[in-house]
Amino acid sequence: MQSIGLQAVISIISHIGFILISFYGLQSIRFEQFFKPNHVRQVQIVMVFLAIVMGYTVSQFFLEIIAQAKNVIFLVP
Repeated sequence: MQSIGLQAVISIISHIGFILISFYGLQSIRFEQFFKPNHVRQVQIVMVFLAIVMGYTVSQFFLEIIAQAKNVIFLVP
């Protein structure tokens, strides 16, 4: 049971970490050019949602790579 809890904590930390990294990276893009003038709040909402989507996807990728790397040892007889 402790391994399930540890895995959950690692997943949460990974997701939040990659979401923060994605948000930091998205701040370098000038999204204001694609929106109507004076719609700052909408631009911020889109940036947050994009950061969540990107961060979650990248986090899932790395967590899956780690899980599959653990399973590679079962190939050796």
